[in-house]
This record gives sequence, C-alpha cells and structure tokens, in this order.
Amino acid sequence: QWRDSRTVHRSYLTDVVNPLHELASDSSSSFAKDFEIVQYGTLGVEGGEDLPLFAVLPRGVFVADDAPSSNAKPTVLVTGGTHGYETSGIMGALDFLSSGKANKYLPFLNVVVVPCVSPWAYERVERWVATAVDPNRSFCRKSSEDGEDPLRTEESNKLMAFLDGLGATSGNERNFNSVQWLCHVDLHETTDSDYLEFRPAKAARDGISEYDDHIPDGFYLVGDTVGNHLDWYKAILQAVGRVTHIAPVDEDNTLSGYPAAAPGLILTPKKELCLCAGGAVPDAKYVLTTEVYPDSDRTSAEDCVNAQVE
Repeated sequence: QWRDSRTVHRSYLTDVVNPLHELASDSSSSFAKDFEIVQYGTLGVEGGEDLPLFAVLPRGVFVADDAPSSNAKPTVLVTGGTHGYETSGIMGALDFLSSGKANKYLPFLNVVVVPCVSPWAYERVERWVATAVDPNRSFCRKSSEDGEDPLRTEESNKLMAFLDGLGATSGNERNFNSVQWLCHVDLHETTDSDYLEFRPAKAARDGISEYDDHIPDGFYLVGDTVGNHLDWYKAILQAVGRVTHIAPVDEDNTLSGYPAAAPGLILTPKKELCLCAGGAVPDAKYVLTTEVYPDSDRTSAEDCVNAQVE
C-alpha cells in the first residue's frame, strides 16, 4: 500500500542517466578519455518502470588480464543517492565527474563512482526504497547472531555483487587481491523532511516512539569508530568550511543525537549498522558519510553540491 501511494516527481533518466551519457559521448572531454560507464544491473519494481543501474569506472582498469599494473593502484569509491531524495549527493557525484576533479586522482588512485544507488527513491523523492526499507541500513555482510539472513534490498544486493566482482578472473571467480579498496565516501543530506515526514513514518511502521533530536544546521561527517582517522576527517571539514558552514555542536556536546568527536564530526560503527559506507566495500580503510543541510537559510543548493564535491 505504501509503495503504491508513492508518486513520481522527477526523472532519473533525464537528471542522472542522460547527463552521464552526454559526458561519455563528448570525445574531446577528459571524462570520455579516462572513464567508462558500466551498467551493473536493472532495478525492477512491480508495477513500475525498470531502471538501469550505472557505475563509472576508470577506463580499461578492471579487466583482470589486461591491466594488472593499473589494477594494483588503491581504489576509492564515491556513492550518491543511497537515499534517493538526497539530491546534492547525486548532483555532487555527477559534478565530481563532469568538472574533471575525479580525473586528477587517477595518477594515484582508481576512482569508481556510483552516482545514484536508489533510482526508484530518487524519482519519488523518498528515503526508503520500494519495499519500505531504509537502504542505508541494508548493506549487511553477515547473518545476525540468531542466524537470520542479513537485511538487504535489491539496490544493496546488486551494488555489492557488482563491487565484489570487479577484477574477477575470466572464469568469473573473484580475485580478492585484484582490487585494493582504500576509501569509500557516501554522499548524503539531512533535510527537514527527515524530521517532518520520514521519522514519523518510521515510528508508525515499527510501532515505536519518535525520537526528537533536531536537524543540525550545516555540513557534518559521520566517520567510523574503527580506526584512528581524526586528522583525515578534520582536513575534509576544513576544506568544506571554505564552501559552506560546518554544523555546530550542541550544548550537550552532541550532533544529531550522537556524541561529537569534534566540531562537525560524529563516529558510528558503520559495519555493525550495515551502512553503505562500511558495508559496500568492507575492506576499505577509510570510510565516511557526508551530511549537508540544504534547508538552511545560510546555504544554497549550489553550495550543497559544491560541499559534496570538495
């Protein structure tokens, strides 16, 4: 019933897929020279249009026998649209590619970009996917202690299968040494609709009380409790601070209800929570989720996209 009541408000093909293919069709662009677009699956929803799923890869790298030297470089993953309604993450991933900024990392790193993980939710401006599941809690890699199968969505299943298969041998068996995952950055927003719509909907779905923490006004990071990467997080926040404002810490030294590790920074156990950044490529040493507040009076849609790119 919930799925059938959702309305299409915008076009994934027009806003995301067509701009990607326009980049690739411009033979004079640095994008066309250095990157290729790969369809890694199709999202099929009963009663709805099938939606193609795309990733952008460095050209010719992830072919096991053809490019062993390139494949030996560390690989970073950038994802947008894990929550489909969080527009600046999707547009930020596209801008990262179209601006040429992604190309600058290629001498040192392989860069993989998935601009929109959840296109069904993008078109309907929804946090949840069609099965009324939060996709950013569905990147579980192992069963629970009571033996239940891990929570997955079609979106997370297909993305993880694709990423696990990169660098597979010709026999389609994964070579676990072929991809050195170094980093995963997942681009998100925290919006007023979280507080006004999605938190009440979650409480109603699960039969629980709503929690009442306010939306942080500004950009912040959700880092990982695993590892000691405070300097890396702080360097990112310093760079973003030149583009938009950083969310201040609350009087009780929390941010979005979590203890603040530093201004603009909270830490969570990402693999344990089955988050995209943490579960999609669990071997990555550096993982983080960005959060920007597009409804703030102190920023603009353009600033939010630029903050994601920074």
